[in-house]
Amino acid sequence: MKHIAAFFLLLLLITRIASSAQAQSGAAAEAFAPSPAATGYVGSVELGFLYGKFKNPFNNPPTYMASPTVQLFNGYRAHRLFAIGATTGLDFYENLLVTPLTLGIRGDILNTRVSPFYSLDAGYGATFLSSKRAGERPDGGWLLNPALGLRVRTGNQTAYLFSLGYKQQRVDTESMTGWGVQVNERITYKRLSLRMGFMF
Repeated sequence: MKHIAAFFLLLLLITRIASSAQAQSGAAAEAFAPSPAATGYVGSVELGFLYGKFKNPFNNPPTYMASPTVQLFNGYRAHRLFAIGATTGLDFYENLLVTPLTLGIRGDILNTRVSPFYSLDAGYGATFLSSKRAGERPDGGWLLNPALGLRVRTGNQTAYLFSLGYKQQRVDTESMTGWGVQVNERITYKRLSLRMGFMF
């Protein structure tokens, strides 16, 4: 519930910032503002960090750390408010490398040079690129990543992107203890995602 309230608060803040920037630009800025992007192909590359809680061994208190993330989106824009496509990339969680394979949607809220935008990715996080330690076998699982951000146009179909999101990734692990006992564990990673990138 706290996460939903935080997202609505972030959306309100982003909308206020975009509206303020538009009001200050005045009529002259409106005259020279780039035209809205046409329908058709849209892609983006984003780099950033996933911030969250990392478990420590021997029941020590958890630590909070940031790990890198890379995200690629390729899709079709049907309207300013709606684009659909595929998202993939690389996400690092502690000793695990996850490759997202998801369906993604994107949309710009306003038809201005600076606009809030939303994104939602849902699908599967695969672990086939992750190095497997002796006695361990990680399996990927579902993931969900909603985000809100600011899009700043640099041309008719290009823009800089800045976003804040919340990512959930499920992973199943299978390992053997020193006494030969098999342990199965289901982990759900919960991370704040902070990214910046370029849309084309």
